[in-house]
Amino acid sequence: MPHNHEMWAVIGIYGGREDNIFWRRVADDPNGRIEAAGTRALSTGEYAPLGKDLIHSVTNPIPKLTGAIHVYGGDFFEAERSEWDPENLTEHAYDMSKVRALFED
Repeated sequence: MPHNHEMWAVIGIYGGREDNIFWRRVADDPNGRIEAAGTRALSTGEYAPLGKDLIHSVTNPIPKLTGAIHVYGGDFFEAERSEWDPENLTEHAYDMSKVRALFED
């Protein structure tokens, strides 16, 4: 799902691939809706710096597991941030317990 980090980050891919969609807020939308603003595919050996205010979503388009190193400019687990419903693109509080369960799977 689309999400922000509320801190800078650098993502480096050491195996597989990830496709990013970059999003921007729709001006004056009362539900915090977002719209697509760009894309970037990262393959093995590539990296991407992400700014503090960046909103992105990530998919793995290939059947191979993606391996990446993520460096964050702050406490990833304690930062207050947002996620957006992938169907209606409305903003909600980031649910860290849901993310931890996804990582465990």
